[in-house]
Amino acid sequence: MAMVLGSAYWESDRKKRNEYNELLDDKKKKEKHESWLRELEAREEEEQELRRIRDKLIQQKVDEKRSRMTENDARQLEGQTKEMAGQNKGGLGAVRSVLEASERRRGGPILEAVAGLWQSRR
Repeated sequence: MAMVLGSAYWESDRKKRNEYNELLDDKKKKEKHESWLRELEAREEEEQELRRIRDKLIQQKVDEKRSRMTENDARQLEGQTKEMAGQNKGGLGAVRSVLEASERRRGGPILEAVAGLWQSRR
């Protein structure tokens, strides 16, 4: 009789202990998950801050270049951009217009040689 009562007692004790261990494991998993989420949020905030800083630096450089660019250069660049955009239909016309715009802009011997090779291929 004592053995039956003792085994029943220890069985209920083991069940309670297992339930307690499962609760502890669940609590640890939840804490670990929450800390992981906090870490992800902190990293995201850092990345956003770095993006803001990078965008600010890029904007400063663009503004600096624009301020150095004379108004005549700006008009010339705008005209070249519009001209190339009008020819942007693909095919040989688009390549030819880019080469012609490059020649007008720089007119270097290398570009002239490339344009000559391109024209000889046709």
